[in-house]
Amino acid sequence: MEEIKRREFIKNTLRAGAGIPLLGMAEPIDRSKEGAATQKIKTIANPKKVVVGGAGIGGLCTAYELMKLGHHVTVLEASGRHGGHVYTVHDGLSDGLYGDGGQEHITKPGYELYWNYIDEFGLTALPYDRRKKMLRSIGGTFYSQEMLHDKSILKGMGFNQREIDFLAVHPWGELKSLYIEPYLEKFKDEYQPFGVGNDHYDEMPMAEIYKKEGASPRALELLGGKNSSALYGLWYSAILKIRGVANYPLDVYHLKGGNQMLPNAFAKHLGPRVWLNHRITSIENGENKIRVTYINQAETKTIEADYYVNCIPPPAFKKIPVTPEISSEKRYALENIAYDSYQRFVFQASSEFWREDGFETINMVFGHQDLWDVWQSADEVDTHRVIILGTGPGGISPQRALAAFREVYPGKKDTIELALGRDWTKQRYAPTCERLAFPIGELKKFWPVLTKPEGRIHFAGAYADNLNWGTEAATRSANRVAIEIDEA
Repeated sequence: MEEIKRREFIKNTLRAGAGIPLLGMAEPIDRSKEGAATQKIKTIANPKKVVVGGAGIGGLCTAYELMKLGHHVTVLEASGRHGGHVYTVHDGLSDGLYGDGGQEHITKPGYELYWNYIDEFGLTALPYDRRKKMLRSIGGTFYSQEMLHDKSILKGMGFNQREIDFLAVHPWGELKSLYIEPYLEKFKDEYQPFGVGNDHYDEMPMAEIYKKEGASPRALELLGGKNSSALYGLWYSAILKIRGVANYPLDVYHLKGGNQMLPNAFAKHLGPRVWLNHRITSIENGENKIRVTYINQAETKTIEADYYVNCIPPPAFKKIPVTPEISSEKRYALENIAYDSYQRFVFQASSEFWREDGFETINMVFGHQDLWDVWQSADEVDTHRVIILGTGPGGISPQRALAAFREVYPGKKDTIELALGRDWTKQRYAPTCERLAFPIGELKKFWPVLTKPEGRIHFAGAYADNLNWGTEAATRSANRVAIEIDEA
């Protein structure tokens, strides 16, 4: 009975974004004092043998759920570490400081399954002022959040009166909701964008919706959407509305000790089921069995299983031969997903130098070609030193990013003593970040094709869910696949 209730909870959460009570942001959500729950592994008569490709958070979560359901799982990871795009930097930093080199934050509401794992493993989630008290550089002038609600300033920036009235009381990231709210009412099922009367919007760009609804040239410049499907854009916002999440949430969290604490917890409980430095070289998708060939220490071996779950990012997966070949529809979807990628910079400073310059925060949006934004992190660590994270393009050195910081920082000086970088564009096995919007007229080529199994191959990970929010999509798709295989 308990297992049935659990499955129904997961299904309902995946289907409708079942809510968890909204907690205040003033205090951390600390489960460590309560202790992690004991993981109960079900005993079943005929456990399935499953190979999972990729030990990112999607692969680890899938394997963990299958393990708890009583199945035999083996995770093959090509690199020498688990976590994929979730990566917390410790090496080279002083005083117990750390910096998240990948995943930034989680929201509440939203990330319901992720929050369940925080409870389950006894982790601590801390409020993250990543998006609060931010200074934004526009045309070379820095504006505070309060200034960006000032009607006279907004008028001078070129917004029309309707937009000025809206932005005076709403965050800039919510501007799109001014134009699209009436379009969202038809979406009732967050996993079904088609057949609700909006299909024709797939043939036009999202920018056309904004323009039709009276967006000013300044708003159109800010919102973009010239090359993406309007149906996808509307569906995306409808998903967030169904889940009770803002288009641009200001209240966000991160894990104490770094976001890699969650994949670490998965890996700890999976134990020897996770095989690092085991690179998959081919997959045979048989009628009754799956055969996965891999290389470890220059030795080629094959493992046989009932199912294979692909949690390897598509740009890497498409290099692995599969026989018989996957369908042309699936191949098109996997080979044509567009992603963003970036570099995360970790700056260590000897003090909160910005306070000497009269700034309350170092959370700043620069828009510089070498450094887009910066923000403080790991401020719960008891030390006078501070960590400043930043994001910028791949292919440049941390020293060049630091030079960009010093070029645009509006204060007199800084006390940055160390600059590190995690260039995701150079990572062989995990180069991708979030999936980008789908092209005009092609949503049906991707959805729900990305989520459908191919014979005995199932697909999970950040790319295989309706919303492209990395770890949110990874944990949801992982639970979906675990249920599919368990019930097969």
